[in-house]
Amino acid sequence: MKLKFEKMNEEEFDNYLEFFIPDYAQDLSVNFVLPLDKAMEESKDLMNDLLPNKQNSDGQFLYNIHCTEQKEKVGMIWYSIQPDIDRAYIYHIYINEEFRKMGYASSVLLELEGMVKSSGITSLGLSVFGQNQHAYSLYKKLGYKTAAISMGKNI
Repeated sequence: MKLKFEKMNEEEFDNYLEFFIPDYAQDLSVNFVLPLDKAMEESKDLMNDLLPNKQNSDGQFLYNIHCTEQKEKVGMIWYSIQPDIDRAYIYHIYINEEFRKMGYASSVLLELEGMVKSSGITSLGLSVFGQNQHAYSLYKKLGYKTAAISMGKNI
């Protein structure tokens, strides 16, 4: 499948944050046993820290992913380049529901790997929530290694 990464414009970015902030807060709440209101604060703070100039923040790349054969947007990806350590870091990859389990996520990750490797980057990192077993399995299949495990418990 042929993919095309297109930089988000401001309206697309604003729509992305409207979706991402509560979605990420929900994941923080569930996976780190945080009250949802505190998780929402953390999610908002993270976005303000990492993306002070929205989609034009230095070192941050936010793209819509289009399948040229389907002529449709199939998802989005957000990653950063950390040149001081020759690493790219994937903050978020999202494949639209109707395109899941069709190989798009694998293709996006492999495409990104090729893009950053050709620019001299030597490693690619990401985090996956413990509750997201599908993503964890995909990353393992593509050669990602577990670097840390974070655990929590309600008491």
